[in-house]
Amino acid sequence: MAENAVPALPGVRTKLPVGTIVVLGVWAVCTAVYHLGGNGLFLAVRRDPEALRAGEVWRVISPVLVQPDSVLTVLGLGVFAAVLGTVTERAFGTGRWVVLFLAGALAGHLIGEIWQPYSGGVSVGFCGPLGALAVCLILTRKWQPGVVVLAGAVALTVITDIHGPAILAGALAGLPLIRSGARALPATQPTRE
Repeated sequence: MAENAVPALPGVRTKLPVGTIVVLGVWAVCTAVYHLGGNGLFLAVRRDPEALRAGEVWRVISPVLVQPDSVLTVLGLGVFAAVLGTVTERAFGTGRWVVLFLAGALAGHLIGEIWQPYSGGVSVGFCGPLGALAVCLILTRKWQPGVVVLAGAVALTVITDIHGPAILAGALAGLPLIRSGARALPATQPTRE
């Protein structure tokens, strides 16, 4: 059923979402280390404008490694990211998925250096594929969910939530990656019930 909702781009044969598994595996280990008392790890990878200006350029991407939120939030985010990552990686393929993940992570954490410094998390990375998924839905004439996601991204951006720019970055990065392939996807027709 999910495959019908989000059809794979032509030529995509991804069954095992390797990118999602690797990202969530590394994130889970680093987050567990932090929650078990490894605060030094978080301090070394979190968003930190002063450290970034001092040359610690890894801080534009390293905040995806540790989730400083409560354990319950971490578990919920992990489940959501696993589902979203699997669906989008199967639709776009692992290579495109990695590009989209990086677009979301970089956009979210770069703007986060200004809007929400001294934190981190993987959610903005998964916003990249979410933005591309919205574009794919719009291009395949499944307007409503795609428009809702992009409108939500604009609203988040207006209220200075880093997830908004991350979704929009994924949409922008996804457009050229999926546009030619999406033309070959079947358009859905409205059904009468």
